[in-house]
Amino acid sequence: MQYSDQIANAIMAYLTEQGWVYDADMVHGTIAVEADLSCRLGSAMVVYQVQEEGFLCYTALPVDAAPAVRAQVGEYLHRANFGLPRGNFEFSYDDGSVQYKTGFDCPDGVPTPKQLEDSLAIGLTVVDHYGDGLLNMIGTGETLAQKLITELDRVEA
Repeated sequence: MQYSDQIANAIMAYLTEQGWVYDADMVHGTIAVEADLSCRLGSAMVVYQVQEEGFLCYTALPVDAAPAVRAQVGEYLHRANFGLPRGNFEFSYDDGSVQYKTGFDCPDGVPTPKQLEDSLAIGLTVVDHYGDGLLNMIGTGETLAQKLITELDRVEA
């Protein structure tokens, strides 16, 4: 895969400067960082996919949805995506994997400091926000309506 060495080097320099430990695969143009989360997911793997004129940043979640709950998880993520200004959740109905993707163009050949900061912050913040809800969906397989009824019954009891 062809990618920009300048962009890859800028990302690695930023991560080093910020104290992150990363793994780089320069054959495929990927750079991976594990990050802690405050939600029950605990952590996520952030993977940069360097391209020729920019880069994608994937925040991969450490859980997969079982086949029985994939439709509900897909709906949850679809609803979560609505109105998100930068990036989106991606969900594989084939294997149940979930990730959050952001993309950055680098028209001047290298990412700006703001892009580098946002590349980590956006995905991690969104995943942190929706992580517990996602775990609730994966854990029970209940629809949102079923969850609300269960919660109402619990409160009334």
